[in-house]
Amino acid sequence: MVRRALAPYADHFRGLTSCGYPAPQGDHVTAFLVEEEEGYRVRFSGVMTCGSPWACPVCSSRLARDRGEALARAAARLVGLGYRAVHVVLTVRHTRGEALADVFGALSSAWRWAWGHRRVKALLRGVAYARSVEITFGRNGWHPHIHALLLVPAHRDPWALEDPLWEAWSEAVEAVGWAPSSRDAYSFEVVESEEDLGHVSRYVGKGSWGLGLEVAGGPLKGGHQGLTPFELLGAAWAGGAIPYQGTPAWVDGEGREVEVDPLEEGGALILREFCGHALRHATRLGLTPEEAAWRWVEYAKATRGRKALTTSRALTLLLREALAEVEAEEEARPPVEVVKLARAAYVWLLRSGRLAYWIHVAESLGSLVLACELLGLVEGVEWDVVPRAPPGEEEVAACV
Repeated sequence: MVRRALAPYADHFRGLTSCGYPAPQGDHVTAFLVEEEEGYRVRFSGVMTCGSPWACPVCSSRLARDRGEALARAAARLVGLGYRAVHVVLTVRHTRGEALADVFGALSSAWRWAWGHRRVKALLRGVAYARSVEITFGRNGWHPHIHALLLVPAHRDPWALEDPLWEAWSEAVEAVGWAPSSRDAYSFEVVESEEDLGHVSRYVGKGSWGLGLEVAGGPLKGGHQGLTPFELLGAAWAGGAIPYQGTPAWVDGEGREVEVDPLEEGGALILREFCGHALRHATRLGLTPEEAAWRWVEYAKATRGRKALTTSRALTLLLREALAEVEAEEEARPPVEVVKLARAAYVWLLRSGRLAYWIHVAESLGSLVLACELLGLVEGVEWDVVPRAPPGEEEVAACV
């Protein structure tokens, strides 16, 4: 869907439009099935990635998961030393006629002004922070807002920051030539439990990704009334506003290129449900599929090149260590199964919309082999099982 929506602007989004395709070298794409606490997960090697934390539904989810977990660990270390955690939401006034680039720019400028002002520096002396921006689109247009996690030293009262921080934020918004939001849109909540700390940290770490990391309960946020960026994309697709032409899905038995709509031809049920829900939500907000499509493109342009997560210097060091731990743990997990997909078979799965379904089946059943068989791929031609390495000495001793 992202590739189709951005096809007319492919020169400006080369990474996004090529993300997920096989790397130029090699005849196969290797899939690894690993077991985690929550269940099974499929990883790939031999494919290109764009690393976009905003507009890519694959890379943004991976970055959100890893960064969120790393931030939760880093925050927990400081809380273990006596720090208190605070979840803050900041925004600016916005209307439907304003471009996202302008509203986002005002929000970012106000943050830089406030955090660079000597009065705010004095107010937040010794306070570590992490900041991300979440973006939705509603009846009043684009609504970018900051989620910040503040970690306050033990000798200070976190509630004493509430009013001074709001006053400083309002002054900063006016200083950059924008209208501040009402006090009702300002949220300041002290995180009391260890569980809520993990929820808030992962939520702040997720940035603008809006597919599956919405966290319910705790000192987070109420249900938003707007559409997330990926809901905009889903509404545009379900409403037929994104053209299918230009990217043939597969080649039939007679050598003809055939277009396939992932929502109709074998796409995973969850995708159809997601897009259908998004279209109904957009309709309630008075948003046509056509407007949803160009609003999505506007979002992709406005967020390109922007950081999704920023942290204070002290927290950055802890975050890097925690992120290295998370990545090392990921690499250390031995795969349950390894399958090599022929390049043509992988591209067919990808462009026909069946790849997400294949992954869903593999993770649900705990088997890449069963997923290949259920989708009718031919063993030995379109996929091969990679033999497991011989057991090590410790494994042999354990079996004995």
